[in-house]
Amino acid sequence: MKRYDGYEQTEAFTGDFERLEPGGYICQILDVKAEEKNYGTLLRVAFDIAEGENKGYFRRLYDKRKGSSDSPKWPNGGMYYQTVKSEDLRYFKGFMTAIEESNPGYKWDWNENTLKGKVFGGIFGEEEYENNNGEIKAVIKCRWVRSADTVRSGDFDIPEKKTLSNHSQPNNTNMSAANDFYNTLAEGADDGDLPF
Repeated sequence: MKRYDGYEQTEAFTGDFERLEPGGYICQILDVKAEEKNYGTLLRVAFDIAEGENKGYFRRLYDKRKGSSDSPKWPNGGMYYQTVKSEDLRYFKGFMTAIEESNPGYKWDWNENTLKGKVFGGIFGEEEYENNNGEIKAVIKCRWVRSADTVRSGDFDIPEKKTLSNHSQPNNTNMSAANDFYNTLAEGADDGDLPF
């Protein structure tokens, strides 16, 4: 068998991995990108957990991927997607209100770059998905954004598990659009400059 470079430096996979549980976490925004779509604007928000025993959770997942991939992707669980539609601004305003309440003195000024470094309360829940082999799996994702004080106080409900109502394979068009949401991080990028 040929010898593989980097074997000695590679961290062994032992089957043990850190798992995030449903609940509330204080998160910090690492990067934001606004994209104009046919329905309005899509804000793609990359974040990590900023406090508690799970602090840096998504960075650790990313660092493990860096060791086994030439083009690692920031974990999808560490991404939040906020749509902005003129006919229904209340959800976007709710998102921004939670950010403002979590960061005293901050006022939204329609510049997405000002969101970098801001904290928020993330309410995480379990969500089913169908993998490429047609198997139903579950992931923990940020389902709601609330104020950091709401999360710290524990005054929130954990969302019910989101299950797939139809277990058929999604069509390729939908898969292609979904794959657009996965972003590659350039090696060596710091928390303040996560590229999309």
